[in-house]
Amino acid sequence: MPADCDLLADMASLEQLQRENVLLQSRLLTLANIKSNDRLFQFYTNLPNFAVFDAICEYLKSRLRDGSITIRRWRGANVSCRQPPQTTEVHSSIHVSGYSTRLSFEEELFLVLVKLKTGRMNQDLAFTFGISVGLVSELFTTWLYFLAAELRALFEMVDCGPVVDGVPSVYRNISDLRIVIDCTELLLQKPSDLQERKETFSNYKHHETIKFLVGMSPQLYINYISKAWGGRASDKHITLHSNALLSGLAPGAEVMADRGFTVSQELRKLGVRTIIPAFKGRGRPQLTAAECSQSEDVAKARIHIERIIQRIRTFHILGSVVRLNMCDIIEQLFTVCAYLTNFQTPIIQVNEIKPV
Repeated sequence: MPADCDLLADMASLEQLQRENVLLQSRLLTLANIKSNDRLFQFYTNLPNFAVFDAICEYLKSRLRDGSITIRRWRGANVSCRQPPQTTEVHSSIHVSGYSTRLSFEEELFLVLVKLKTGRMNQDLAFTFGISVGLVSELFTTWLYFLAAELRALFEMVDCGPVVDGVPSVYRNISDLRIVIDCTELLLQKPSDLQERKETFSNYKHHETIKFLVGMSPQLYINYISKAWGGRASDKHITLHSNALLSGLAPGAEVMADRGFTVSQELRKLGVRTIIPAFKGRGRPQLTAAECSQSEDVAKARIHIERIIQRIRTFHILGSVVRLNMCDIIEQLFTVCAYLTNFQTPIIQVNEIKPV
């Protein structure tokens, strides 16, 4: 019967289309599609798995539920490389249900993490997530300020007490060590203003840069990120103007740094001791055997802050030259990328860690 044959053919065609639709839907970049694949989830978000992502979401939701914070939409600010502005607060709070009507709270955070890790353009993300380019930009900036504030409050200068079992063996004899510090620089698009060029040109990089001070605890998590500085600022200047860092160091604490951090005298006034490699100086031909041994020990301990900084740079949004129109959010951007590394797997395997 022709009618029955046509009906069967139409049903077969419909089933084929449904199978193709399911296949295409499974290939879309969505939270639901990759949440069960740890390898893909880490590739797109830099978090080890969905369980970590879910825990972060629950913590942020709890902060919104109890009224501790109120997040408001970003409405733009004046661009300046020298003084990043604060969030403009007007109308329309972010609620636990989400910022936009199209995406859930979890999907918004997922979008932000994808942009941080992959560096994808707003037009690309708008097409992928089915929202406007303007909303992507507004959502991303709002979440950056939200995450920067929350992660800073969660990790900044948190004192875990004296060194305990389970930390790297290189810190076993430094019981009062509270932080290991180093500076890192991001290349910056050349400003047209001559004064800004002067403030941002780095003699070390031979390029305009933005500079940050990064601090790591003996437990190998980032516990301090300074504000953004022009590349001209010295390591010493940034350290001595990092008020949250200095106020978080109790008398008797120890700070480990490289030779460029010539802040021993200033920190000694606060009762803080600095641990840096020995200087030969001009009055003698070489270091003593004890100084060489001490410098080698410091180098072995400091290598971990270098590894941490390399992890921050795995967020590809930091991989290219920073555009001038990003100067108003670069401080929040770097802060979020840095503190998110604390949720990754440890930089040292368990078999590398020895008890004190």
